[in-house]
Amino acid sequence: MKIAFMTHRGAVRKMNEDALCLSGKVQTGDMESPEIMEVTEYPFLMATVDGMGGYKGGAIASRIIAEALTEAALLKPFGDELDVEADARILRSLLKRAARRMKIESRRAPNLYEMGATAGGILLRRESALIFNCGDCRAYRFSGGTLERLTREHSVVQELYENGEIDEDGMSAHPRKNIVTSAISPDLAEGFDLYVKGVSRCGSDAFFLCTDGVWETLDKRSLAHWLSLPFPGAARDIFDGLMAKRCGDNVSFIWQSGN
Repeated sequence: MKIAFMTHRGAVRKMNEDALCLSGKVQTGDMESPEIMEVTEYPFLMATVDGMGGYKGGAIASRIIAEALTEAALLKPFGDELDVEADARILRSLLKRAARRMKIESRRAPNLYEMGATAGGILLRRESALIFNCGDCRAYRFSGGTLERLTREHSVVQELYENGEIDEDGMSAHPRKNIVTSAISPDLAEGFDLYVKGVSRCGSDAFFLCTDGVWETLDKRSLAHWLSLPFPGAARDIFDGLMAKRCGDNVSFIWQSGN
């Protein structure tokens, strides 16, 4: 199995506050082009993390979360079979640990107390996947030409969507799209919301993770088009498309190809 990944500050922002976790690897800062990783061992944990809280605090928060998830992946705490409740307990524990680390950092520098991050990821096994998110990072599955959003955001626009006030495409254009209702932060070490969902996985399924800078810039139809193109060359096309549309936020994604 191969994975393409990319993170960049985007066309407008001066700093990249996103981070990526790819099992034993943490990726921060701007990348010049997407990179490819070969995955041979399962379970494989991958996540996109979107920092919040100012020029410096957001980058620190996202790195702390990516590092916490990566350290855990190296210790192999997850079993070989999907167990939604057990997997969720482990993930929540890891994210709580990250929030406590943020609290320590904020005590050293009080101007960092408002830092936090949203995160979305997938724990891949050979025949299943556990989807998780806190905030507005997304996970999609592309299968049989159809793009399916698997995550449920903790955000104002998600609530409007569920109430039937806007459709899914309307979420990316709404003026309150950036307001999240839960995040991982120093003052919410115990109180953040975590959405988890177990799904079956067949070899042809492709999964796509991204921060909100991606899904707010590329509508679902455009993203499905890019994911239908040959892997991994289209990963560069996705990034070029984001930059051409003058994406106003950091943009980060992980694309796991179908076999």
